[in-house]
Amino acid sequence: MNAHHTFKELITWKVRLLLYLSSLSSLLFMQNYCTNVCPFIDGLRPAQIMLNLGVVFLFHIVIRELLFIRFNQPIGELSLPRQGYYLSIASWLLAGVIALIIHAVRYENFPWGSHLKLLSSYWILGAGVLAQLEYIVFEKRYKAIVKRIEFTHYQEKISRRILESFIIFTFAPVITLILVVGRYTYQGVLEQRVVVEVLFIGLFFVFVVIAVALFFGSLLKKDTETIIRSINHIKSGDFTHPLNIVRFDELGEISHAIDTMRLSIKRGIEEIENLTDEIIDTQKEVVYTMGSIAETRSKETGNHVKRVAAYSELLALKAGLHPDEASLLRLASPMHDIGKVAIPDHILNKPGKLSEDEFVIMKTHAELGYEMLKHSHRDILKAAAVVAYEHHEKYDGSGYPRGIKGEDIHIYGRITAVADVFDALGSARVYKKAWEDEKIFELLRDQSGRHFDPHLIHLFFEHFEEIDAIRNTYKDVIE
Repeated sequence: MNAHHTFKELITWKVRLLLYLSSLSSLLFMQNYCTNVCPFIDGLRPAQIMLNLGVVFLFHIVIRELLFIRFNQPIGELSLPRQGYYLSIASWLLAGVIALIIHAVRYENFPWGSHLKLLSSYWILGAGVLAQLEYIVFEKRYKAIVKRIEFTHYQEKISRRILESFIIFTFAPVITLILVVGRYTYQGVLEQRVVVEVLFIGLFFVFVVIAVALFFGSLLKKDTETIIRSINHIKSGDFTHPLNIVRFDELGEISHAIDTMRLSIKRGIEEIENLTDEIIDTQKEVVYTMGSIAETRSKETGNHVKRVAAYSELLALKAGLHPDEASLLRLASPMHDIGKVAIPDHILNKPGKLSEDEFVIMKTHAELGYEMLKHSHRDILKAAAVVAYEHHEKYDGSGYPRGIKGEDIHIYGRITAVADVFDALGSARVYKKAWEDEKIFELLRDQSGRHFDPHLIHLFFEHFEEIDAIRNTYKDVIE
């Protein structure tokens, strides 16, 4: 809408200069036009003709300025450029009437046909032809002052604009040439000079038609290219570029529709992303909660799963895994012992050493955990299934449940094995006391290449200060 802009903003001194230069330059053509269509005007001296036209030109300026002041505010649903176009037409029409009155008063002996032919010059050339150029001036200026607009009505049509120009640039030269040829035919004079004059008038119209076509075409091309760029941004998944074509026709309507679609898609994607984030957050909570449940059943603290998660992420980063993978492992590792929820309490919490049969049952927790998680298509739970299945496998192949070895064991399983054993040995359980660090270190070194991946053991000791900081951050609370 035009509510935030007035016609005064459209008419800067540069715009006025262009309008009045075009009007002033038209005087020379009007002199030629008038002398060729009317023998009575042709009988006046050039100085007389220019004086008359100059006076009318001054009146034209006054009329145009009064119209600009009177219709400064937007009129209805008209766009400001079209409002300016209509005001230009009105100013030329009124200037023609002033010219008719001045001519009729000064030259009472001239026939009314002469006066009307003078009027035709303002109406045909001014209101018809020059107003088309002025319309483009208003459009270019409007694009400069308006950065973002929202339309609700698109009353203008490109087809109507083209039809208007076609009618004007078809009938204006035809009527002009008919008047010129009619005048000389009536006098019985059709000489070379007449042909030259006719060609001059014809070239003038050709020049104006080309100028209007080039300017109008450039505006259409620029706006069309902007629309195409916006569509390409949307196709590539980039919804950050707003589309706003300052037009009141079909292109403006298309622009508004595309931008509305862009915003709708952007909002939809944001909602999906928010929903995805919510799902991921829920998965994280479920993973930690289920991991904590498993540890609680075996009389272990919830901080155990937090420490194992943090150790696993740190070792994954030091081992060269991508940060996204390391983060995924941190989320998945709390589920490493989820299968223990299916182990009977008398075995899970037995204070002494397990019998051979009991140990066989205890070992099933790795496969049970895998069976619980393997059907999920979520990345976190898929990773958790791997961790639950392989964190008791040993580097030399003597582990369980499958007895795989070396790098056949998933890196997630190898990392979690180090993190879990280190933390389990250093924590008090119902069946044992916490080990001293030196005793733990001795076991880790001894089991490097046997139970554990030797490269991971090397990284463990190389970055133990960071591991110890994690341990201190998530200390068990002794009640």
